[in-house]
Amino acid sequence: MTLSTFFHPSAARSAPERVTERTPTVAPLVDVFENANEILLWADVPGAARDGVSVQVDKGQLTLSARRPVDANGAATQPRAYDYHRVFAVPAGIDATKIEAELRDGVLKVRLPKSEALRPRRIEVKAG
Repeated sequence: MTLSTFFHPSAARSAPERVTERTPTVAPLVDVFENANEILLWADVPGAARDGVSVQVDKGQLTLSARRPVDANGAATQPRAYDYHRVFAVPAGIDATKIEAELRDGVLKVRLPKSEALRPRRIEVKAG
């Protein structure tokens, strides 16, 4: 095949290029709570399947992503087709090796445990 054949209009009609449609992405609503031991994030990701959820920590950032399932034709199975994506700064003192995530009923719960150094501790006062 020569270059002129490749760019010829009839060649384009005989082998149409497939273009995949990108799903829009929105930032999920997130509630953030903090207690003495951890920071908790609850992200609303209705319609997302567990195998389509990604939670990553890298260079001081926590990235939450969730894809909604698609059918065999590539269309979203939910009426409004969009995926979720949100990035948070992780404060110093979070133990990244112990971060846990759970998806239940369209809510992604992420636990960011504080390191021992940041946790409050009671100091015993001795009689002298």
